[in-house]
Amino acid sequence: MKIISFYRTSSGRCPIEDHLNTLTDMETQKITWVLRLIRETDQISSKYFKKLVNTDDIWEARVRSGNNFFRLLGFFEDQERVVLTNSFQKKTQKTPRKEIKLAEKRKNILKGRRKMDDLDKYIEKRKKQSPRFARNYEKGYEQFKIGVLLKQARLEAGFTQEQVARKLQTGKSAISRIENHAEDIRLSTLANYAQALGKSLKLEVA
Repeated sequence: MKIISFYRTSSGRCPIEDHLNTLTDMETQKITWVLRLIRETDQISSKYFKKLVNTDDIWEARVRSGNNFFRLLGFFEDQERVVLTNSFQKKTQKTPRKEIKLAEKRKNILKGRRKMDDLDKYIEKRKKQSPRFARNYEKGYEQFKIGVLLKQARLEAGFTQEQVARKLQTGKSAISRIENHAEDIRLSTLANYAQALGKSLKLEVA
């Protein structure tokens, strides 16, 4: 499992936190879900996390919440630690060059020092500040994670939603709901979906 850290300025300000605090609870919830998915998943789809070409090894976390698109840039400090340097709402097709340059600049600054916050600290702080953000956060993340991983497994296995639906004797819309983390999906349904792909569903209870 990776470690996700946030860049902090020499004065202690955290640009990632500053940006997240301007967003709605639903937007921030989705962003932190994606970051947790990146942290906990060894092979993550480029839909959510990809290395940007022609950069100083800068990576991009990609999030969609409703009709809004957000990007968080950063780099691997080592094989296990991802440092996020800056975040923004994306309004153009390409990642703005100035944001990439900012990420590269902050990466260079951190070569000589390291004092940053991490994802868990921010999540816990936001939970205390906002009951709406905290409400069903963990359950929602697990549903989001399972939906993403099942879709990824389906694509890797070369199945369409229609093919999985036929195996489960259900409709395509039901498969779409599972993959888009609907809140009322039964555990047995998720297990059957995984079995249709030749996989098994393993859940850990903390």
